[in-house]
Amino acid sequence: MRKIMKTRKTLCCLATLLLSALPMLAQDNGEWKLVWSDEFDGDGPYNSAVWEPERGFVRNHEAQWYQGENAFRQNGCLVIEGRKVEPIPNPTRRNGENGQGRRRDDWRTSREYIEYTSASLTTSRSFSFLYGRLEVRAKIPIASGSWPAIWLLGKGLPWPSCGEIDVMEYYRINGVPHILANAAWGNDQNQAVWNSKKIPFTHFTDRDKQWAEKFHIWRMDWTPDAMRIYLDDELLNDIPLSTTINGEAGQHINPFTRPQYILLNLALGGDNGGEIDDMAMPMRYEIDYVRVYQQPGVGSFEKTTPSQESRFRRMEPRTMPRDSIRLSDPCILADYATHTYYMTGTGGMMWKSQDLDMWTGPYRIAETDPQSWMGPRPQIWAAELHQYKGKYYYFATFTNNEIKIDTVRGNVIPRRASHVLVSDRAEGPYRPMEDPIYLNPKQPTLDGTFWVEQDGTPWMVYCGEWLQNWNGTIEAIRLKPDLSGTVGEPTVLFRAKDSPWSHEVEDGVEGPNKVTDGPYLFRTDTGRLGMIWTSWRDDVYTQGVAYSQSGTILGPWVHEKEPITPPNYGHGMLFKTFEGRWMMSVHSHLNRQGRYIRVPHLFEADLSGDRLVIKQ
Repeated sequence: MRKIMKTRKTLCCLATLLLSALPMLAQDNGEWKLVWSDEFDGDGPYNSAVWEPERGFVRNHEAQWYQGENAFRQNGCLVIEGRKVEPIPNPTRRNGENGQGRRRDDWRTSREYIEYTSASLTTSRSFSFLYGRLEVRAKIPIASGSWPAIWLLGKGLPWPSCGEIDVMEYYRINGVPHILANAAWGNDQNQAVWNSKKIPFTHFTDRDKQWAEKFHIWRMDWTPDAMRIYLDDELLNDIPLSTTINGEAGQHINPFTRPQYILLNLALGGDNGGEIDDMAMPMRYEIDYVRVYQQPGVGSFEKTTPSQESRFRRMEPRTMPRDSIRLSDPCILADYATHTYYMTGTGGMMWKSQDLDMWTGPYRIAETDPQSWMGPRPQIWAAELHQYKGKYYYFATFTNNEIKIDTVRGNVIPRRASHVLVSDRAEGPYRPMEDPIYLNPKQPTLDGTFWVEQDGTPWMVYCGEWLQNWNGTIEAIRLKPDLSGTVGEPTVLFRAKDSPWSHEVEDGVEGPNKVTDGPYLFRTDTGRLGMIWTSWRDDVYTQGVAYSQSGTILGPWVHEKEPITPPNYGHGMLFKTFEGRWMMSVHSHLNRQGRYIRVPHLFEADLSGDRLVIKQ
């Protein structure tokens, strides 16, 4: 049977193996036409143009560290392998996912070691679709602790209001194995509303004692009326779309009338996986194929990264108050040419406002070169917008997790660097300039910002990441007159452990902190040069300030003894409103119902004297 299936796959789907073939209608299946598939034929790496690996400790208190290395093609299948490993130091411990850190009570960064690894692959950056038939042929692991899944998520709204469809989950409920078929959406408080069917595993094994040793076909038929989930043609759940409408927090939108992307993952343990059977390691989740069919004229199929043009497209904008936006590292540009405020940050999107209270967005504005060191899908952190000599510049941190540059104390460090893009308009698009590399490719750098000295020399100021040097730095390097590249060698301005207010308790011993984050320079009305930056103070995310004794960027820099903002605010920047008031834009770092929420926050600032004063 296996040989027959693979022959059938080869004959009917060769034209659809690559993402570039997505628009082709390759095979009729009754009313349904095949619009895309990955058959996973052969051996070797999976198609990275289609599948984006998640990385790290991601959700549900699961035991595994997700990494792309645990997924590969073997004997014509995608294999996702869960592994027990010798303890590896957790590279995000006290550092978080975007270079700034979470508190110790965040389960992702409180774990000292990685003890299990697995993989989760998504099409979030390659394609999504609205309505159709999803068909996946797979063999799942059933040992204790295993939690394989085939599922879909929407974009543009926070979970669960974005919508979730679980075509397949397997895990134990009160110790009893079950197969699940679910969908979730949001209520008025953005809490999950579930339509869930939980079928005891014995329902299948009573009919076939060797069920777990075989491949099975999971299918979802998604139409404008309903989502119907099948296993080997047996209907497991029928979910009418008339019932799946979000509450107030989800803007009363039906998320299942919008496109969704696919996820394939093998979780271990966590909230639902249960106790992990180490004797069953490595666990193998094998996927024979993934296919998407659609009916002519019904729904849509949206590619998101096959070309520069389609990669640069606006997402569906919406208008909301500032405190409803989830955004790290918010930077605001007050653009007098358009009399509009533009806000960006981690994630690289843009929001627009006329009054700083109501914002419309997000819009995609960065158009990177997929052939550069950044790769086709770089992560974007801590983006900033600056206007200079008639143009607009986009300073941001770009991370390519496919390139590893170093390993320090067990931490694998990916290619990560501050870089500059340019546009003629505040709204973008922002594109690369002359130099493909600004900073040392062997050093992970982040949070680059812009400064022009009184003699007219432009500079980039940035962080040398503590994961490599174990004592984070703030560094500066001169820029070319048009900002298209750097000039000369960088200078270290100060190190994290130079600060009197930034410290940490590790293994019961208090000492200096090692994290530097979010530098931003300013001058007071008296001409004094200062810099705000962020680190940790006894597990609290905190904003500090330092001043240059020479009045120039090269310092030396002297730190204030106490932080400048209340606890749990940081990564600040300063801007002047159209009415002439100075404001500091920061994000919160608050624990709300067990989740860290980052929301843009504004403090009024006073620069009239010899030092920066933040009005509480």
